[in-house]
Amino acid sequence: MPMADSRSVTMLELDRHLSQSLEQARHAPMNVQRYGRSWVWVLSSDAWADAARWAAQDSSAHPLLALRRVLDVQLRPWPETAMNLLPFDAGDTRALQRAALLVVLRDLNSAQRVFDDLRYHQVYRLFVGLGHGTAWSPMQCVRLLQACAQPLLRACIEDTLGEVPAPLLEAACVPAMRAMPQQVQALRIAGGCLSY
Repeated sequence: MPMADSRSVTMLELDRHLSQSLEQARHAPMNVQRYGRSWVWVLSSDAWADAARWAAQDSSAHPLLALRRVLDVQLRPWPETAMNLLPFDAGDTRALQRAALLVVLRDLNSAQRVFDDLRYHQVYRLFVGLGHGTAWSPMQCVRLLQACAQPLLRACIEDTLGEVPAPLLEAACVPAMRAMPQQVQALRIAGGCLSY
């Protein structure tokens, strides 16, 4: 009986069809499951070399990480009513704040995208402060997006981003969001904050 073409096999299938499994692993990493749980990955030496090359990349100069360093110094707690909108089961307060800021900065507009980016995008994970092996559930990502759509939380995000130096904010934003510092400034002027 031929083995099913899959990226996931059981130990028994691996034992029975080792050569076929190794051939599949040449093309895409394969997850070997033991007792119904992920146990080990089999991958080609080329994939291993690529992974090592990616791991060796220095992302510390990325604009989002420069922004994170600035935010770590000046990020203040938001009002409790705004913070209560966030999914507290997903992490600590500052990580939740940074996740909300990331949603706005990078214009993450779907729960699937937030889920994928917080799981796989290394710079986003570093910006938010997610440790190795830490991941958010799809429901936590939905709740984060819903919270970011609320005017109260959105105002907190915009106030926080309005305090960041404009060149740094511009470098960290996606192109569609680069107009945001001027919008924040215009809102402050219209609101009387800078009136004389």
